[in-house]
Amino acid sequence: MIQEIPYAGWKRNLRLQGRTTELVITLDVGPRVIRYAFQDGQNVFVEMPAQLGGSGEKSWMIRGGHRFWTAPEADHSYDLDNGPVDYKKLGDNAVEVVQPASSFGFQKTLRVELLEDETVRLTHLLTNVGATLLDLSPWTLTVMAPGGTALIPQPRLDLHPSEFPEGRQTEPVDFLPNRELVLWPFTDLTDGRFAFSENFLRVSWQAGRPATKIGLKLPTGWVAYQNKGDAVFAKHFSYDPALPYPDRGSNFELFTNIDIFELESLAPALPLQPGATVGHVEHWALRKSTADLRAEGAANDFFAQLPSVS
Repeated sequence: MIQEIPYAGWKRNLRLQGRTTELVITLDVGPRVIRYAFQDGQNVFVEMPAQLGGSGEKSWMIRGGHRFWTAPEADHSYDLDNGPVDYKKLGDNAVEVVQPASSFGFQKTLRVELLEDETVRLTHLLTNVGATLLDLSPWTLTVMAPGGTALIPQPRLDLHPSEFPEGRQTEPVDFLPNRELVLWPFTDLTDGRFAFSENFLRVSWQAGRPATKIGLKLPTGWVAYQNKGDAVFAKHFSYDPALPYPDRGSNFELFTNIDIFELESLAPALPLQPGATVGHVEHWALRKSTADLRAEGAANDFFAQLPSVS
């Protein structure tokens, strides 16, 4: 079901409602998904109270929820999204939201579909509406409420070939790296928020800690975030090893500070020709789990139950 409702001080918003979950998309500002939750449940996204219900501001507002940016980070990333957007329904379970063209020469379109299994498909379309080539690409940031832990699946952990058991054949790939970690000047891996295990990198929000950020080349698809309560958020995005990505090859980035916890995916860094459109797709899932996913077995079980996404 799709209906127009007031929400968080804004008069015009769209609610997409499934059997158990719902999304709220702002229309007075955006494009932005401000709420994702089980019906009548707590929003898994953060909401910044002082910025809710506002519009027309002269500076960029984080507000909360899920937003559509452009990479690599620069002035164009902070293009104002403080005004109304147009929308149209694409059937009974999908909408398309279109932002007016930017002074930077691009236009953003966000399609949101609530699928039969209540997985959400989001298609972020970036169009070059100017006359010059643009060296930027879609970057999508989901701003979670603080207090939780992100689970980031890691590629296979294995032995050094010199330690292989007798009879195991050594292949050339066994000597090569299989993961990359990108760090920022304000990233301190010793500050207690980062923990590696056999199958996961876990990053936890901690009260009072300053900003930190990491980037990864992540081919594994799903990442998840578990916070208070039993709702666990997961998002899926793709990786193409044949294409370049922003920020030293990152297709996934994580940023957190005292107020927020962001799960970010990035599209390939390809020039955008005048008149061309590039798309970037995410899938979301909201699942109930009372298990502590900081435990390896519980995390493995949770990810094994997530839907397959093509």
